[in-house]
Amino acid sequence: MTAVAQLAWVPLTIFLITYGLIAVESNVGLYLDRTATAFCGAVAMVLAGSIGPNAALAAINWGTIAFLLGMMILVAHFQVSGFFHWVAAAVARVARTRFQLLALLVFTAGILSAFFVNDTICLIFAPLLVTLTAELDLPIAPYAIALALASNIGSAMSVTGNPQNALVGVAAHFSFLDFLAHLAPVSIVGLGLELAVLAIMFRKQVFGPLPARPNPVPVKLDRTLLWKCGVASAMVLVLWVMGYSFPLVAVAVAAVILVLGRVRSGEIHHRVDWELLLFFASLFVVIRGLVASGAVARLVDVFQPWLGGPPLAQLFGMSGAMLVLANLVSNVPAVLLFRPLVPHFPHQHFAWLTLACTATLAGNLTPFGSVASLIVIQHTRRRGGVGFGEFVRVGAVVTLVTTAAAMAILAAEYKLGLHP
Repeated sequence: MTAVAQLAWVPLTIFLITYGLIAVESNVGLYLDRTATAFCGAVAMVLAGSIGPNAALAAINWGTIAFLLGMMILVAHFQVSGFFHWVAAAVARVARTRFQLLALLVFTAGILSAFFVNDTICLIFAPLLVTLTAELDLPIAPYAIALALASNIGSAMSVTGNPQNALVGVAAHFSFLDFLAHLAPVSIVGLGLELAVLAIMFRKQVFGPLPARPNPVPVKLDRTLLWKCGVASAMVLVLWVMGYSFPLVAVAVAAVILVLGRVRSGEIHHRVDWELLLFFASLFVVIRGLVASGAVARLVDVFQPWLGGPPLAQLFGMSGAMLVLANLVSNVPAVLLFRPLVPHFPHQHFAWLTLACTATLAGNLTPFGSVASLIVIQHTRRRGGVGFGEFVRVGAVVTLVTTAAAMAILAAEYKLGLHP
């Protein structure tokens, strides 16, 4: 290894530049997006000799990549079947008042996000929401913010809800039901609190009858494909409950639905988020380079007083750290940064759940805390969109009350002896 690679500051500098550019891109936008930034950071780690080529490949958690890929393929088949458009049309058809529409949107988006990934729900619901609010002459802001916040809050309850939960679930070897049992109360209570906050802060805009009935949205539902997707989803859940590994089940069922779904492969390929997979793989290498520098060991020593103490102190310390980090670099990089730290702390089961939960909820503070929020804001621009200040005004309140509720629920679970 070269002399320059012996210097701990080389990988540390690469890490800081990489995360700094990710933070800047997340908040203002650069020609070099966060995926490209992470990829360049990973290459720089190898070229600097901080980590060898073979070690770089070994650093990638292929289980997490396989899990995400498998679930993306299954969700893509649900998209092709028309299922999500059918649900959105049903919500519009059932609502009779503005508040009913808001409540149905919050809980429908939240529950669906728990099982079909929050980014996917926002990608599908946001354009439909723009059309619906225009037809009904409703302000877009309350409903757009509701969608973004609900998709994040709902996704916190399940390993399939968002990428950071997938990372935690695979790394910590959680069972599907264990994760769901501990964090479902957090999400359900959080969705209720979000609805209450929105009703108070947008009370002049979300109460009263709908100005008009929406035009029926023609939805082409492929019932045969939907039935196959439902069977595949049931297989996933049953196998996970039986204790089979998340990645193995995800890719196996993905292969089954690719064969039995009888959908042209191209229709599925372009719905897979290949950028997210490259982003994850690259950050794994960047973080491994940081670990090799010895910086992570020093971070463990620094955070030990707050994160290595009793579980409740750990809860407060990690929640505070995630509140800051998730809004600097977004919640996925924040969780990846903490991933090598958690195994050094006591009460790891409790720590992993706290990490997954608080990182997701912290992402609601600003539009840049999660990709789901950015998707909603991007799609609603043609109807005036949501301003940064308006989002933060609501997001800050929702983040604080839902995080406080999550901390109270997790603390109560610990007191009741529900965490090993």
